[in-house]
Amino acid sequence: MIRYAVIDIGTNTCNLLIANKLKSGLFKTVYDRKLPVKLGRGGIHKNILLPDAIERGINALQSHSLTINKYEVTRVKVIGTSALRGAINKNDFLEKVKDLFGWDIEIIDGELEAELIFRGVNLSLPNGLGEYLIVDIGGGSIEFILAYDHQIIWKRSFNIGIARALEAVKMSDPITPAEIMAFEKWFGRHLRELWNICKLRRPQTLLGCSGAFDTFMDIYEKTAPDLKIREVSELPLQDYAQIHEILIHSDHETRSKIAGMDKMRVEMIVVASVFTNYMLRRLSVQKLLHTHNSLKEGVMDRLISKGL
Repeated sequence: MIRYAVIDIGTNTCNLLIANKLKSGLFKTVYDRKLPVKLGRGGIHKNILLPDAIERGINALQSHSLTINKYEVTRVKVIGTSALRGAINKNDFLEKVKDLFGWDIEIIDGELEAELIFRGVNLSLPNGLGEYLIVDIGGGSIEFILAYDHQIIWKRSFNIGIARALEAVKMSDPITPAEIMAFEKWFGRHLRELWNICKLRRPQTLLGCSGAFDTFMDIYEKTAPDLKIREVSELPLQDYAQIHEILIHSDHETRSKIAGMDKMRVEMIVVASVFTNYMLRRLSVQKLLHTHNSLKEGVMDRLISKGL
C-alpha cells in the first residue's frame, strides 16, 4: 500500500497528515497532528523569520520526521504558506530543511492556497449545500472561497491573519471593548473586495474550516482537540455566541481551562473569535458550519490524484 505524508508549514502551526492511497483514488487518514511553531512571531510585519522562529520550525519538523519514519511513508510533500512566502530570509529556513531532512518545500501563493483549501473542504461536502462562504483563519493570512455546491464562484487570500492582527493592534488580557472595535476596524478596511462580492451574492452560510473553527467545535462538543470529525457539522449560532462571550471575557489562565480548548490556541483564539463574530454580523449569516478538512487534505488529494 502506498502511504503519503503532507506537511503544511503555517504561520502558527506545522501540520502533518499521513494517509494511505485507496484503490478508488481517494485516501484514508492514518495520522493527523498539529504542532505549534509561531513562525511569524516578532517578524511577520518585517517580512523576516527570527532565529527562534526558525528553531521552532525545525524542532516541529524533526518531530514530524520521526513520525513519518515510524509510519513508513512512501512519499513526503512539504508546503509553506504566508509566513514563508513573505519572508526575505526564507532561504535560510529552506536550506536547513533540505540539509536536515532532504525535503524541498513548495511555497504556494495565496490564490493556490485558497484553491487547495477548497479542494480539501470539498472532500467533506454533502450535495445540495447551495451557496456558502468558506473561511480559513490562519496566522498570516485568511482565505475566503465563495462557492455553490461543489464549484468555486470566487476566491481570495488576504494578508490579515491573526498573528498579523496581534502585531497591528495591542490586546489586553482580557480584551477590552475598545480593542475589539479596533480589531474589527483593522479587519474591515482590508476586506472591501469581500464585502462587494458578498453584497452581490448574499451567502447565508459560513463554513469555517480547521484552525480556530476546530477549537470552537471542540468547546461546543467538549471533545478532545485531537479527535477531529471530518464531515460537515453545524455549530448553532446561539451556541457560538455563548462561546464568543466566554472567550472575550476570559483571561489567558481561564481560557486554558475551558473544556475542549486546544492549548496551542489559547493566545490567538480571542482575536479569531472577534473576527468570526464580526463576519457573522457583517454578512448577516444564518448558518455556521464546520469541517476539519482544509489545506493539507487538499494537498493530499492533489498529490494522490497525480499518482506520484
